[in-house]
Amino acid sequence: MHDTHAHRAARGRKIAATFLTEAPAHSDIADRIMRANAYVGDIDTTDQDPWSEGAEGIRDALVDLLHHADGWHTPNAVLDAAISAVDHLPAGWAEAYRAYGTMPTSPTVVVPETEDLHHFDVLAGAATELLMAGPAQFDEVTANSLADAAETRFMDEAEAARFNAVRNAREAAASS
Repeated sequence: MHDTHAHRAARGRKIAATFLTEAPAHSDIADRIMRANAYVGDIDTTDQDPWSEGAEGIRDALVDLLHHADGWHTPNAVLDAAISAVDHLPAGWAEAYRAYGTMPTSPTVVVPETEDLHHFDVLAGAATELLMAGPAQFDEVTANSLADAAETRFMDEAEAARFNAVRNAREAAASS
């Protein structure tokens, strides 16, 4: 797996593209969770079987999406909008999913008519689906804990990338 900012952003771009093309036709809760599983499993967000890692595979896909959003929107803005959307889901949705029960009706998914993969609603919508997948599949995971873990990892990676870029620029300037 390539863990550079550019490679992670490319994977995040694929997540945004999948959301933009598939969400309008498949907007119920179960479809959204299955789409999040596809983000984790089909977009190579991890070297291992994504489900062997539990919620970490979901977290890593969310971090990829944040790398894609970097420079257009802050992680806080994307994650806050996604958490708000998860909070507006009907009560008991995660339990119903885990029990293979009848799913409550999902609120309307906001999918803008755009091809801009950096559009805020595209990023927030894909992030919402990833935050839904955690509590839907793992009893001990909440949308908030998943968002916090993703934001912390993203910030650590982004800060390291920025530090290295500044150091390389300084070294290049000093050698010329």
